[in-house]
Amino acid sequence: MIFMKVQFQVILLLIIFAVSCSAPRQFTNISKDASDAYQAEDYETALQLYDKFITQHNDDVLSIPDSIYRGAGLSAYHLGQSEKSLNYLNLIRYTETADAKVHYVLALLNREIDNLSREITALEMYLDTKPEGDQVIDLKERLFVTYVESRNYEKAHELWNDIESHARYKEPLINNYFHVQEALGNEDLLDDLAEDLLLLNPDNTDALFHLAKRYFWRAENLYQSEMEAYEKNRTHRQYAQLLRAFEVLNTDFHKSLNYFLRLYDIEARPAYARYIGNIYLRFDDNSKARYYHNRADG
Repeated sequence: MIFMKVQFQVILLLIIFAVSCSAPRQFTNISKDASDAYQAEDYETALQLYDKFITQHNDDVLSIPDSIYRGAGLSAYHLGQSEKSLNYLNLIRYTETADAKVHYVLALLNREIDNLSREITALEMYLDTKPEGDQVIDLKERLFVTYVESRNYEKAHELWNDIESHARYKEPLINNYFHVQEALGNEDLLDDLAEDLLLLNPDNTDALFHLAKRYFWRAENLYQSEMEAYEKNRTHRQYAQLLRAFEVLNTDFHKSLNYFLRLYDIEARPAYARYIGNIYLRFDDNSKARYYHNRADG
């Protein structure tokens, strides 16, 4: 009886040992098979195996290697399962396992759901991880746009130097750079940028509006100052100066009018109509001034 009892205990220990050894081997096999399927671009099989591995470790998530989450997240992305991909990759985005590919996919996924701050982080981490490569310029251009959208104008201004040579013929990027300089108060750059935009697109409303206001206020300010000077000193000499000033400001008013009329043809905004009406007042054309002021008020 004692011998049988001992024998039974030995068998029980052997069974326990066998089970304990088979579980890690099973999990290791799943991990390897999943990795092999991913490398073979069989993403559906890979994701099934990765999901199985993760499910089997639900009670001890700390035992799940980051590489499993990476493989599962990227496999899900290739299968168009954006939410699952984002959930898995977010778990490792600050780990060493998060390589350039992970950050690239995270940038795309966060863009899909309009999470601008996380998209910016993913783009920055991609560029830190892989500062060279075929995609770098495209991603820097996208990062530049996200900086502008998030009003990080100083960062956008700094990044422009890296993309300027590639962006010079791209209207949306120059338009964004125009807004950056406008926000930073760099007025001396805006005229040239507006002209560049009009070369790319004669109907660019930001450029037209800038130049229209630029010439209007240059003319209006000159008109006000010269009229004030003449009212204070009604001499022949002052009057002659007033006439010379009128030649200059009339030219600027005409330039402004042309820009505002183009804008009004594109979209009949009340703000444009009011400027146009004010210019016609300076030209003593009361009929047209009244017409456009009525449009502005209506």
